[in-house]
Amino acid sequence: MRAGGIVLLALGVVAAVVLWGLGERRYDDAVSDLAPAPLGCTTTLQFDRIGTYTFFVETKGKVGEIDGDCDADDRSYDLDADDAPAVDLTLIDASGDDVDLDRADGPDYDRSGQRGHGVQTVDITDAGEYVLTATLDDDGGDSEAMVRVGRDPARGVAALRWGAVLALLVGVAGGVTLLVLSRRRPAPAPVAPSGPQWPTRPYPAPLAPPSAMPPATPVYTPRPPSYGPLAPPPSPGVPGGAPRRPDGQPASPVERPPGGWPGRGGPLPPPRPPA
Repeated sequence: MRAGGIVLLALGVVAAVVLWGLGERRYDDAVSDLAPAPLGCTTTLQFDRIGTYTFFVETKGKVGEIDGDCDADDRSYDLDADDAPAVDLTLIDASGDDVDLDRADGPDYDRSGQRGHGVQTVDITDAGEYVLTATLDDDGGDSEAMVRVGRDPARGVAALRWGAVLALLVGVAGGVTLLVLSRRRPAPAPVAPSGPQWPTRPYPAPLAPPSAMPPATPVYTPRPPSYGPLAPPPSPGVPGGAPRRPDGQPASPVERPPGGWPGRGGPLPPPRPPA
């Protein structure tokens, strides 16, 4: 987007310069193409297109050698614009009829070393040859001035100038907008690939296993089931802890007197039934 803004800005500037230059060149060419008609002479004019044409009194400029009923050498002239002479113009068509001329006050031009002021206009309805006679008015004046005939030199120039201004505004506005948007554009979120991912950083150190409590010795250890009478607890002072008879020999459970041996506590509990 940033590159697009720069390109659009550059295109707008280039287009504006080109259009403005075309307008200036069009103006200069239109002034140079005005047909000259010396004062005091009869000049044949060729109108190739119909339309409105203007007769200018040019007070500054130059003209080459002109052949005709009154020869004129090439010369340059530069008169004060306020001293422009008053002229009488007569235009005759190919049929020998006078063509109506309308008085005008402008347009003016002052370019490329030429300066003139429009004094009359004519509507040409038929293309062809016309004869123009230009003479000084009764008030007199300087005969060094020149009469020029043609269309308004500024015709079409304004459109090119406005096009240049519009191209510049569009290019600058669009380019600046794209540049601003490119600076505010957030970075795109990374897209996770579909396949398995290998870690780009080392794994963290594994945690230590939880500390185990030492096994506690049960308070009561179950005994295996017994299917016979339990042996009496060991008698204190008797080696081996086994019950003995009065004569000192080990006694079997069946030989144990009811109620236990004297001096050894009460009777034992009955044996547990098998599970």
